[in-house]
Amino acid sequence: MHQLWERLLHRRAPEEDPLVTLELQASLARLLAECWRIHHHSGFAGAHHARAAVQAYEITLRSAVRHAGGDDAEHAPGDIVALELDLASRGWIW
Repeated sequence: MHQLWERLLHRRAPEEDPLVTLELQASLARLLAECWRIHHHSGFAGAHHARAAVQAYEITLRSAVRHAGGDDAEHAPGDIVALELDLASRGWIW
């Protein structure tokens, strides 16, 4: 019985802080809304703002994947769709 208990203890997933999860989901929602909002802006300033927002969104996605127990290094730089799919497959919504 002791061996079974030891095996079960070692199989547990690491504890996730629900407040950190909520903070990451809220940040993802805000950044995605910002990306959509500035999508139609034109000119140099609009393009710079859009690039900065997309980069911030990708950085937050990578943090969320790591927090959810995934490996963000599996995804190529700029592959936002794969990061979103990875999080969605883990049950995340934002």
